[in-house]
Amino acid sequence: MRSAWQPLLFIIAFFPMWASANGLFEDDPLPTVDEAIQLVTDADWDSQQLLLDFELIDDVYLYQHRFGFSLRDQNGNVLEDFADYTLPPGKDKTDEIFGDVQVYYDRLSLTLPVASVPLVATELEVRYQGCIEDTLCYPPTKKVIPLANPAPAKKSPAATAATPAESPSTRNDDGGFLSTLQSEDANAFNRWMTDRSLGLIIGLFFVGGLLLAFTPCVFPMVPILSGIIAGEKEPSASRGFVLSTSYVLGMAVPYTLAGLLVAVFGAGLNLQVLLQQPAAIITSTVVFVLLALSMFGLYELQLPAFLRNKLHQPGDSQRGNLLGAAIMGTISALVVSPCVTPILAGALIYVAASGDALTGAASLFALSMGMGVPLIIFGTGGGSLLPRAGMWMEEIKRFFGVVMLGVAIWLLDRIINGILTLGLYGLLLAIYGVQLGALESAGEGMARLKRGIALVLALYGSVMIVGALSGGDDPLQPLAPMTQPAPVTDTVSSPGDHGPWQTILGRDNLTTALADSRRAGKPVLVDFFAEWCVACKVLEETTLSDPQVLAAMEDFDLYRVDITEINADSQAIMEQYNILGLPALVFFTPAGTELPESRVLGEMKPARFLEHLDQRVMPGL
Repeated sequence: MRSAWQPLLFIIAFFPMWASANGLFEDDPLPTVDEAIQLVTDADWDSQQLLLDFELIDDVYLYQHRFGFSLRDQNGNVLEDFADYTLPPGKDKTDEIFGDVQVYYDRLSLTLPVASVPLVATELEVRYQGCIEDTLCYPPTKKVIPLANPAPAKKSPAATAATPAESPSTRNDDGGFLSTLQSEDANAFNRWMTDRSLGLIIGLFFVGGLLLAFTPCVFPMVPILSGIIAGEKEPSASRGFVLSTSYVLGMAVPYTLAGLLVAVFGAGLNLQVLLQQPAAIITSTVVFVLLALSMFGLYELQLPAFLRNKLHQPGDSQRGNLLGAAIMGTISALVVSPCVTPILAGALIYVAASGDALTGAASLFALSMGMGVPLIIFGTGGGSLLPRAGMWMEEIKRFFGVVMLGVAIWLLDRIINGILTLGLYGLLLAIYGVQLGALESAGEGMARLKRGIALVLALYGSVMIVGALSGGDDPLQPLAPMTQPAPVTDTVSSPGDHGPWQTILGRDNLTTALADSRRAGKPVLVDFFAEWCVACKVLEETTLSDPQVLAAMEDFDLYRVDITEINADSQAIMEQYNILGLPALVFFTPAGTELPESRVLGEMKPARFLEHLDQRVMPGL
């Protein structure tokens, strides 16, 4: 009730002061709020802070409790709300409107710390209210100050010579284009696209999609597409081409929508996290199980009856298969391949900053089509190589049915215990081995070879089941808990630690760890990691465990932030540090500020990572 009447009380108390002021300043007009209170702002991205300077004319003061700040991208998404920021002490004053308050006179300089350097252009919103002593109070004021995208870190002459892609002479030619593709640097893509035509941007992302097609992110799509083609009664090259094209066009749908949504809503819209929600994973798992069961001949997937009756012309079953292929492509792009590569991250950074929906949709459509070209080639060749209808074809279909079930288990691994995942893999292999004839008498020739393979599968599946029962969770070493000694308990490291990397769970623990490193004066590398991210595991097993890389970072505190579990805390971490997707590596100085232009988004090979350290990280420490 008090808050509802407060504006009215403010007007009643303010009116006599205003009338008196008009009488006093009839010949000398009162200064406007901008004349009385001058605000100058700047962004010190190197020190990871925003600088505000208020200059007040005589007898003007600012209320301490009326300040408010927020940092947003150009689409209105809040990147920082500075909720924990503490203003410096002011002078005590008994105010006619607000009672006992603290105020500032003459000049006020503020430094707003930024948790992480934004990768897009931003706007700082500043809210404040001031008064002229015993004369009048200005209404609450809001200023929105645009801040430019952080400029690239300055390089030494040696570093500039070592990276021709960054020099002005090569940035605008074909060499710059090719160097950008090979740079494995998301910020390089963002810089290259600035002031480029839409045609050049589309070309970059189409070629980038071709390169992306040969990464672990896309490999799981190959058996899925093979299973769709194997499900055909009469596979052929032409039919394989049509089905694989439908699959790729379906795959392009979520990428194109992602470009549109990020352009409209900005970088704060983390699609990668949203698509790893348990509901999305379970839905996709059910789809793959249903597809697998159709491969076993339990039923035939086709269009609903009302659509078949509506079409009711030759080829309607083929239309149903094309629609099914497109739907599987869409699902594959959404859940099977959730990792962010430098090219994709560069697209998201650029699109989020530009707010151009056409550029966002067109660039990511081109990226997905580039990814799909090798799949179309594979599908066309696979359709002509598969055997015609008969017993062999039934065996092929059952094989891909097992592959589909394996994909379903792989998806579930993101939300269930690793022990249960190992047991499900073992059960699948054991049953398939028995189905192939592991318990039947051996014939001659190919029949004997088939039974040998069946025995191996059934036995390995049984070993995996035994390993799961003993607490194992590694499909490649299912019996590790039974053959290896129990690890020595370490009270300092967590169970997830490996080598020099310390595993951290939760935003509070990460904040504490960064504070400890800052007090110790040590630089920090934070690896944002999730078990459901394929590229994260590749980066960890290759680059982040490479002896040369670890030797180069021996003075760093290395933190591995596990955000596998999708919850409010994980999403808060990604929002606080402006993580567009995984994998993401963020470097911090010994003072606790993020190094500008140093992030690594997506995979990066050891040699390129060492070059990145020399050129982007070490000069800023």
